[in-house]
Amino acid sequence: MNKHPQRIQSLDRGLRIMEFVADQNKPVRLAQLAELLGIEKSSVYRLAATLAERNYLRQDDESSGYVLSDKVFNLAGKLASQRSVQQHARKYLQQLAQKTGETSHLAVRAPAGATFVDHEFGSHPIAVITQPGQCEPYHCTAIGKALLAGLPQNELKDIIGSGRLKRYGTNTITRLSDLAKACNEVAETELAFDLEDFRPGMNCIASPVYDFRKQVVAAIGISGPATRLKNKSLNIAAKQVKNSAAALSAELGA
Repeated sequence: MNKHPQRIQSLDRGLRIMEFVADQNKPVRLAQLAELLGIEKSSVYRLAATLAERNYLRQDDESSGYVLSDKVFNLAGKLASQRSVQQHARKYLQQLAQKTGETSHLAVRAPAGATFVDHEFGSHPIAVITQPGQCEPYHCTAIGKALLAGLPQNELKDIIGSGRLKRYGTNTITRLSDLAKACNEVAETELAFDLEDFRPGMNCIASPVYDFRKQVVAAIGISGPATRLKNKSLNIAAKQVKNSAAALSAELGA
């Protein structure tokens, strides 16, 4: 008697194939799958071919065996993104605000620019205020450059355009090639700075947050008056920002 009357046998077999392939460290041949399922190779071929047609499996060019395709990783990425970055980041925003005394914030990439999604005020009476939904330019803010970390110039062009970048202060980057260089440096050091690049009298530090695919999904940082966030205090705060971003990235599987 069938203990699971609602089970669809072909779907069950297809899922077993994917689970088996995922557990192997080399391409899986049809004979192995036929042995696993206890059915004819012709039936296994139809199942594997269907999964390949749907881009869940692909055939290795050399062995003709099957491996998982990128679609599986894309689905995993969507699942990971559903685990709210904002939820995981809350404690790190609080810790940063406590340790530095400055306003900490979390931002994500959006068409309008670097978009703040959460913040935590520090202990100083004079503080930078950010609001959820507030957007800032990518090219002249620490949080914006952190969100663009490692992107090549052609991708930067797609995001912010190819024209001359707007100048906000004497330190503002105005050329796309210079921004690409800065974003590469951010990817290497995992730190981005805005030393009055955007707003006079304000310094900011940010670090990219990565997911398990090593893709930037957010940026975490702090902002404060340039008179207070400078020299030694700037360097100390930078380490704290970087450590917080690394810890958050680890929680997201990076």
